Amino acid sequence: MQDAPNSSDQALLLKRDWSQRAESPSRDFYVASHPGWQDPGAWQAQGANDANLMLHGLSAEWLEAAEALEIGCGVGRLAPHLLKRVAAYSGFDIAPAMVAEAHSRNVGLDRARFFESDGLRVPGAARDRRYDLVFALAVFIHCPKDVIIRLASDAFSLLRRGGLLRFQLLANPSDSAGLDEPKPAVEQAHEQMAEQALAAPPDEADLKDGNYMGHTFGFQEAREVFASLGGEMTLYRFDLGHIYGEVRRDTNPVLPTGSAPARGAS
Repeated sequence: MQDAPNSSDQALLLKRDWSQRAESPSRDFYVASHPGWQDPGAWQAQGANDANLMLHGLSAEWLEAAEALEIGCGVGRLAPHLLKRVAAYSGFDIAPAMVAEAHSRNVGLDRARFFESDGLRVPGAARDRRYDLVFALAVFIHCPKDVIIRLASDAFSLLRRGGLLRFQLLANPSDSAGLDEPKPAVEQAHEQMAEQALAAPPDEADLKDGNYMGHTFGFQEAREVFASLGGEMTLYRFDLGHIYGEVRRDTNPVLPTGSAPARGAS
């Protein structure tokens, strides 16, 4: 019986697959596979919406002084939207061609920087500071559980006291825990996924569908995994397909929804 791949092997597979997607003419589809991904206006609008999602509920005052770190930055599509509200942005990605494209698309954003990662840790060059907000949107949905745990734990360790890790996970649709009742959004999400599949290039079926490694979490499983980080955790479930969550590092009387935590806290 063949041993299951360890997290290092899984990260190598992810780097190979996402490097291939990064070299594809349909790269932007893989980065953000929403309807209209080929339309510049729709691309910018979706980027703004996704940035707002990651910053939801955080005060403007806190964000003005916040250092933000994105896990899986892709081509840097969220950087310009985030920099309208945060002090500085750092992003990293497993695919070198994604990082190169992020640099190219964000020339002139002097408060943004991009790094290549091994897929398991925050890159060394990005470990030069503490962060107030670390987030992963549409990234952990592609990753095996062991990779998610290692990335989340390492990034969480770089948060300032009172800082937040925010994330999105794939949910097991047969487990409805955390969902109060079926919502129309579930049906809409399935329709949107079908539209996305139709929009994908038919000659890239292997890139689109092959070797998919995303782990689907049960609600309690997600709670246990992220509670192990040791912070104050909250999970949200708006549809059967996804779980959103946040973990605050340590306990701190100064919350991000109020005034900023002490800048020297670590």
